[in-house]
Amino acid sequence: MGVASADELARGVVFVDQNQNGVLDAGEQRLSGIRVSNGREIVFTGGDGSYEIPLAVDQTVFVIKPRGFRTPLSKDGLPRFFYTHKPEGSPQLRFPGVAPTGPLPTAINFPLVPQNEPEQFRAILFGDPQPRNLQEVRYIAADVIPELVGTDAAFGVTLGDIAFDDLSTFQPLNQAISVLGIPWYNVLGNHDINFDVTDRKFSTETFQSVYGPTYYSYDYGQVHFVVMDNINYFIDPTTAKGKYNGLFGERQLEFLKNDLALVPNDSL
Repeated sequence: MGVASADELARGVVFVDQNQNGVLDAGEQRLSGIRVSNGREIVFTGGDGSYEIPLAVDQTVFVIKPRGFRTPLSKDGLPRFFYTHKPEGSPQLRFPGVAPTGPLPTAINFPLVPQNEPEQFRAILFGDPQPRNLQEVRYIAADVIPELVGTDAAFGVTLGDIAFDDLSTFQPLNQAISVLGIPWYNVLGNHDINFDVTDRKFSTETFQSVYGPTYYSYDYGQVHFVVMDNINYFIDPTTAKGKYNGLFGERQLEFLKNDLALVPNDSL
């Protein structure tokens, strides 16, 4: 894969987190051949489990979860598979973004935990829950979630419009869904962006602070899942207000090209 110019090099190790403490301890297995991406390039970890990849300010480095492993989860069941490099943090917004991360760490390690992943499995997909306030989050918690308690699904995905413009509902909705006890992935929707920005590059700051990168991929069983972000925010010159249309950026398409080139023909 070609390497783009960047401010710094992110380095780290992908390893089996045997005691699940999130730290690379002596004796824990380092994993080779694991894919790591910066949202454009994809590299493989070497024989010692290490990787090295360019990473600029306001970019995210993430591990592409391989079959037979899971990434750590937040207390709300959100997969933690990424590191966002924002030394100064997000700009001041109506809904908070990413807190300042400071200088790039010496090592950005990615722990993985072994798990059984059969070829046939179930997943739960939520389409447009989009609660517009806390009361509507309570409706979901009272009417939808109880129907799913005890599910045998391997994981869930919210397919965009996690919120309805009020991004403060992200966290309470995450808490409601976490009762199901399964990993929960999220896709950016047109109601999940920061409308009070004047530059597209800051339109997903709150989403990133909660869920991580707006596009990524992961494996489960024999299936390769790709999450894409087609919400292109811009300022309408006529009204001077924020709008959006559907568009995949060049960097994202390059990631998709690189990602799919590595998917075996016998995968879905």
